[in-house]
Amino acid sequence: MKTEKLRFLLTLVLIGMTTQVVRAQQARVFLAPPSYTVSNVGLTFNVNVTIENVDDLYAWEIKLYYPNDILNATAVAEGPFLKTGGMPTFLHLLNFTDNYSATHGLLHVFCSRVGNVSGISGNGTLAAITLKSIATDGPKALHLDDVKLSNPNPGQIAYTTADGEVAVVPEFATALILPMLMILTLSAIIFRKKTRTKL
Repeated sequence: MKTEKLRFLLTLVLIGMTTQVVRAQQARVFLAPPSYTVSNVGLTFNVNVTIENVDDLYAWEIKLYYPNDILNATAVAEGPFLKTGGMPTFLHLLNFTDNYSATHGLLHVFCSRVGNVSGISGNGTLAAITLKSIATDGPKALHLDDVKLSNPNPGQIAYTTADGEVAVVPEFATALILPMLMILTLSAIIFRKKTRTKL
């Protein structure tokens, strides 16, 4: 009898040791693409605020700081993630200025589902931000700060963030390569003829 109880207890211990508990990964909020190079001044481009591994997201809030010496922000649009299932949402710009400080502009956005509905789980785009290059420099940081994620209870959702970066670096115009090669070739021929003449 004691032997059977001992075997039973050992079996439970072994089952407990070999059972794997799968834990959900922590939510992550990041910019996509993480690094962007703008090929000239005066061009607009989009950076997405993206989320992954989130569980039961009902509302979010973010601050994005960007270098105002090389960029202006021109627009923000809600991404499709919270709208999943066709539910209505509410997007509110709390602050949207290129002159938040001497060095940075600020985009402060809040978004929520509306009504007594569940949150959304998984991965997706929270917002698309349109930026415009105004000068050359970089790479410089696009910094996510004061991010808040909540479920319908409401309760805070744990997360990590990852910043992005942008550089405005004009590409060497390919149209100029051929004329420059021709000029260099002609210069070499002229220099060679002058050298032979002197000899």
